[in-house]
Amino acid sequence: MKRFRLWAVLLVVSFALPLAAQEKKSTVILTVNDQPVYSWEIALLIPQVQSELAGRGTPPKREDVIDMTVRRVINSRLLGQEARRRNLKPDSGRVDAALAQLEAQAGGRDELDTSLGRLGATYEQLRANFSEKDLVQVFLTTQIEPQVLVTAEEVAAYYDANPEEFDRPDMVRARHILIRLMPNPTAADKKEARARATAAHQRVVAGENFALVATEVSEGREASNGGDMGFFARDSMMPALTDVAFALEIGQISNIIETQFGFHILKVEEKRAASKMTFEEAKAPLRQFLIENRSREKLAAVLAELSETATIVKNAPPGVASANPNGG
Repeated sequence: MKRFRLWAVLLVVSFALPLAAQEKKSTVILTVNDQPVYSWEIALLIPQVQSELAGRGTPPKREDVIDMTVRRVINSRLLGQEARRRNLKPDSGRVDAALAQLEAQAGGRDELDTSLGRLGATYEQLRANFSEKDLVQVFLTTQIEPQVLVTAEEVAAYYDANPEEFDRPDMVRARHILIRLMPNPTAADKKEARARATAAHQRVVAGENFALVATEVSEGREASNGGDMGFFARDSMMPALTDVAFALEIGQISNIIETQFGFHILKVEEKRAASKMTFEEAKAPLRQFLIENRSREKLAAVLAELSETATIVKNAPPGVASANPNGG
């Protein structure tokens, strides 16, 4: 697949335009084998990709974020198309549950429809997007993972050959409430988000169950699990969060933390001193790690093959119609 570096830059320009200068109707950014990719899909995925890149320790460049987002959406289209070719079907129950969770986080169907409208999308388009994501998951679990075999001997050999990988640093387990900010928020957006974060913070400081409040109001990935982030090391995510988490005592709740992704509240549940994992402790997660690595390799091979024959047509985004999207 060709690199999309210049294309990413064009998209940055498009999404940097003031809302008033953009059409509310979502535009087709590109087509993958004649299947459209809409601007709202890119905008919706940007915060997740941005968070993942930021978690690596270096503030990501916007063009890198959008470049990765575009690639991810293209890959999803290609895998969804291949899954349908193999007569696979998404799990409608999982799709319904995911939509219901998003609807609850948005504050109801009307609020969700309003938010989608601001992106130029409809609920039906969102359902199709969620169905494609689930179809890709079905493809992975039925077509890729069953082909991967990791023996007990391979697990033991990896453990013996890489002892430094099983040294555990100091770790913290915390719960997380996130009130998300979309890219380029207005002052009104930030004020509204901070007000919701303040209300949530007042509730948990007053003694309400943090996990229940997180499930109700958080817009983070861990919301459905009571905001539980599990154990993490100091260098595993952005310092703005880990510095606070490691400074808190067990049971303490942080003040509101502002980052480019929104407003965060943390509660420390446990702390674990540095140690070394025994083979028995490492065996199960290590086997899963090796399976996931090999699955990614097989998936990359499938995507390379699908990309080789794919027809991807790029359309100039609004505001940059005179630019040449095929350059670079």
